This record gives sequence, structure tokens and C-alpha cells, in this order.
Amino acid sequence: MIGPDDHWAGNSVIAEGLRITRDNRRPVFGSACLAGAAALLVGGGIVAGAFAASWGLFLEAGKAAERSIDYEESYVAYADQWDGLVKVALCVYPLLVLVAMALIAWLLTAQAVTVAHAREHAAADTDPGRAPGTLTLRTLLRRSRPHLKAALRIQLLTLVCALFPGLTGLLVLAAVAMEKVPGVVWPTYHEPATVQFILVGRILPAVIWALGLVLLSRFALATTVRVADNSTATAAMRRSWTLTRSARLHTTAICLLNAVAVTVAFTLLKWLGTYVAHWAGLLMLATTGDNVWVTGVLVIITPIAVALVLLPLVLAPTGVMLACLHQRLNGSTGRTRVPSGAPSSSTASSPRSPRTHH
Repeated sequence: MIGPDDHWAGNSVIAEGLRITRDNRRPVFGSACLAGAAALLVGGGIVAGAFAASWGLFLEAGKAAERSIDYEESYVAYADQWDGLVKVALCVYPLLVLVAMALIAWLLTAQAVTVAHAREHAAADTDPGRAPGTLTLRTLLRRSRPHLKAALRIQLLTLVCALFPGLTGLLVLAAVAMEKVPGVVWPTYHEPATVQFILVGRILPAVIWALGLVLLSRFALATTVRVADNSTATAAMRRSWTLTRSARLHTTAICLLNAVAVTVAFTLLKWLGTYVAHWAGLLMLATTGDNVWVTGVLVIITPIAVALVLLPLVLAPTGVMLACLHQRLNGSTGRTRVPSGAPSSSTASSPRSPRTHH
């Protein structure tokens, strides 16, 4: 007889992730809808507050431009308001990043619980007495709640780890742009790119960022480890690093595939958001007396905002695949634990526990 572990081993991680997403679409996409609603309310509120704080600066920029045009003088957009706008942006961006980290923590936690529930169903094929109930959105919230703080810490620690290669690549570009690298000159209209510039200014930053992606993939399973083992954030990250050590290429390939899917979806959603930006811009022009300065900023950020609000619908299935990858790697090491927060009927024994027949 084929046990639940053998059944899972016979399918690829991607195929298993898609199957679980299909069979559990209500909790998977329900959690994504909750994340999108939170992004719209909280993130939208932060952006609206930023516009309110900058409103006087936008109006002053419009008046300054009109005066310069009346006197036939040249002007620079936001010349006197730039410092104030930058200060507002420096307050808004960290808040938006924190909201994004919290929503990612919620999505990864919810999908880890969903995959654990699917595994309990697989185990119930050979032991009907252990069959769990239906995973409703309320049950998903109850089982995810104990892990959310640790999951948020995991996302913040992962972000700190990602900042090093990200900033290093930007530092290389800045050094090349400021001509601080001997023999490397930024190309101009009259001087095409040299081999040195291509190597240092293009290939080297790409390699550094690629190494950063590999680093992120090593920590990609940490949230699922937290749900399965009920460990601390740092212990979950260490366990994720250990699990992916023997499957670096496989893990990186799945993470890269997920990143490509998210990027394509973001680009498509951003394009759809341009239609929303068009009507939002017309409304802003009508309410501000044709102030193109605030309208221009709104039209620029609206497509990005629309894409970010809808992006959880794509991130949720990728979280399912990461949870499936953790189940596969964790099973190969012989360490399968009962997921924390599971119903008592499913904690009687682990799917890999030996059974005694009398």
C-alpha cells in the first residue's frame, strides 16, 4: 500500500502546489483577499496621509510654475518643495515596507497551514479516524494567529539579509556613475559602452543580485518551518538553511520560477492599473483646479498601487509551493513533525509514525 509520504514523493513540488491550490482554493485565495483588503485599507491610508501632508507643497509647486510661465521664465519642477517631499517620502516608505512584510508573513503562514491541512487529509486516506474538518477561513485564522509574530520577525530578518547584496550592487553602480572605478567610464551618446563598463557596470551588479536571490532562497522555508516546528524565528531560519543545503539548485530554481511568475503578474497588473490611473487623474484634475503637479504624482503611483493590492492573489500559490518544498525536504531528512495549531484529532500520531497492529 502506498502511504501518504510515498504519494507526495511521486509528484513534483510545483504539481503538488497547484493541486493543493485547486483543492483548497477557498482558504488560499481567501487569505489573499484578506491581504489585498489590508493592503488597500492600511497602505491606501498611509499614501492618502502622505498626500494630505504634502498638499500644500503640491499647491505651492503649481503656483510657482504658473508665476514662472507668466513671466516667461524657466523653472524646475518642485525646485523649492523637493526637500519637503523627500522628508514625507522617507516617513512613508518604511511604513509601506512594514505593511508589506506583515502581509507577506500572513500569506506564507496561511499557506503553510493550508499545506499542513492537506497533508492531514492525505494521511486520513489510510486512517479515516484522523480526518480533519474543513479548513474554513476562520479556522485558518485561528491556526495561523500563534505564528504571525514570529513570521513577521522572519521577514524582517530576511529583509536585513537581503539588504547587503542589494545595497552592494547599488554601490557598484554608484561608484561607476561617479567615475570612482579606474578605467570604467559611464557611456554617453558619443562614447559607447566599453568592455570594462559592461563587466563592472552591468554584469557585476547582476551577479551580486543573483547571489542575493540564492541567499533569499535559503531562507524561503523559514516561515513554514515555524508553522511545522513551532520554533523561534532564528531557529526557523537556521533550519531552513540546513534543509536547503542539500537541494540548493532545486530550491533556487523554484524560487526563481516563483519570482518570474510574480514579476510577470506585477507587470500585467500594473498595465491594467493604468486604466484606473487615467480616471483617477481626471478626478484629481477636477478637484484641484487642474493642478498637474499633484495629478502627475497620482497617475504615476496608481498603477503600482493597483498591482500591489492585487498581487497577493499571485503570492498565495507561490507560498503553497514553498510549503510543499518544505514538506518534501523535511520528509527526506526523516524529521516530520505535527504542525502547530492542528486539531487534536490530527495530533495523535505523525504521518510517518510507525503503526502497531494487534
